[in-house]
Amino acid sequence: MKRNILSAISITLLSVGLSSCSSSLFTARAPIEMQQAWASDNIFKTPESALFDPQRNVIYVSNINQTSDKKDGDGFISKLNTDGEVEELYWVTGLSNPRGMDVHNNVLYVADTDEIVAISTQTGAVLGRYEAEKAKYLNDVAIDNTGNVYVTDTDQKRIYLLRNGRVSTWMDNTKREKPNGIYLEGDRMIVAFMSSGRVRLLDPATKNFSEWTDGIKAADGIAEATDGAYLISSWDGEVYYVMETGKKWRLLNTKDKNINAADISYARQLGLVLVPTFNDNRVVAYRLSTR
Repeated sequence: MKRNILSAISITLLSVGLSSCSSSLFTARAPIEMQQAWASDNIFKTPESALFDPQRNVIYVSNINQTSDKKDGDGFISKLNTDGEVEELYWVTGLSNPRGMDVHNNVLYVADTDEIVAISTQTGAVLGRYEAEKAKYLNDVAIDNTGNVYVTDTDQKRIYLLRNGRVSTWMDNTKREKPNGIYLEGDRMIVAFMSSGRVRLLDPATKNFSEWTDGIKAADGIAEATDGAYLISSWDGEVYYVMETGKKWRLLNTKDKNINAADISYARQLGLVLVPTFNDNRVVAYRLSTR
């Protein structure tokens, strides 16, 4: 993790005399801003996650469709090009409530209610469905370099692990709070808790949490930005920029327009933050730029 912070930012912090509390929201202007690059048509059906696949140069969009926890089979995955135009709305069908996604070795892994679905990025064929015992609300996905797939269960307050074709409970009690977003980087995880608005760091070796930042109501997606900073979404319609120290700024607020910000991602190769708007049925792309 990069720990260098631009000197200009440090000077700004000193000049405004901000609180030393690591989770406080800065009142000074953020060092970066989000500017809309494009917005898709509102053709999606409750889009929950948007993820760029650099190998295929395409954006995958998970569509819950009818928002329920039932296994109704009406959920699907869409393909969107990098200009925000739909290439294939119903690329993969027969899912129920597809939410978070991640890609590894030409396989797209999707969290779908109580199972992890593996999909070929080359053909769109479903390669496998791996049931997570007692799962109720599988939500987000993160994959390590060796192909281990970690998936949060918000209702059960668990993290499951898919390894070598088998799903096991990797963590059974995530601090008695509801985990949503999960991001894996090197030897640590970042977990967003929608029930408390806290985002914590997790050591996979010891399974110990440490506090990082808080005050992000309905914390949802996690995306690595630049210079060791991260973007964290609030499902209600906000995106925050969080420094390594836990200090944060709000970059986006669309709550007053009833536009959500669900499981965001950052497509580094495109320089775009991808925001699925859930009830607004679009994907909106933003560019990050320094002030």
